[in-house]
Amino acid sequence: MATWLLSAQSAQSAQGQSYKIAHCYGGCPIGGNSDNHLIIRPIYALSYNTTTKTADWVSYKVSTASIGIASSLSRLPLPDDYVADTLKAADFLDAESLGFIRAQYVPLVDFAATPYWQEVNFLTNTVARTSSLSQGAWYGLDWSIRNLVNRKGDVFVLTGPIFDRTEDVKVLRTETPHRIPDRFFKIIITAEGQAAAFLMSQEAPVHLHHCEMQSSIAEIEALTDYDFFPVLNQSLAEIAFEDLGCF
Repeated sequence: MATWLLSAQSAQSAQGQSYKIAHCYGGCPIGGNSDNHLIIRPIYALSYNTTTKTADWVSYKVSTASIGIASSLSRLPLPDDYVADTLKAADFLDAESLGFIRAQYVPLVDFAATPYWQEVNFLTNTVARTSSLSQGAWYGLDWSIRNLVNRKGDVFVLTGPIFDRTEDVKVLRTETPHRIPDRFFKIIITAEGQAAAFLMSQEAPVHLHHCEMQSSIAEIEALTDYDFFPVLNQSLAEIAFEDLGCF
């Protein structure tokens, strides 16, 4: 399977007409920056914003066949041949002193059983995330997603950053101009079209459960100015919270 690179503008004009991206449920999101780079890889698709130095959204499908053991797999960051204007590995060298880690939108474990697992290490799939969120609610939600996949089958995930209107802008100590996201969204959709949406703050303490961060697709679309599921004829039923451990 090849990797494709498209401009967001050309991808939006062709959406639903000349191709379908299997990583996206109900069509890939439309809206946002027309200068973004749409990257389609064998295990995920993302829209990369060279201004914020992070993907505006990342979409992927997790299956029982894709989940594997990642303990022996490399996590070294990889430069992206398709987008040169990204953060570099060196930009994260001082991140831990500020409470951040170099994190990935698409988790390695979810695709450790595929021959494409190393593609999660591309810097276009990378973002600065707080250690507390990564080790707490983010980890818990990812675990719950895999548990759901093992119980009920394939699950689609759509995730990305939120930049709030605030004067308290978070940055890494680097010469590469960019801004760290204030929050992240994560939308989970089952094969039956049942969904659950979460808004996860960088300030979340490690003990905060992902179920305390429930949101809605409408709220997240309003925050991002994206239409996440442009080819769906009706709204998703947002009733998958219980399947993710939220009672």
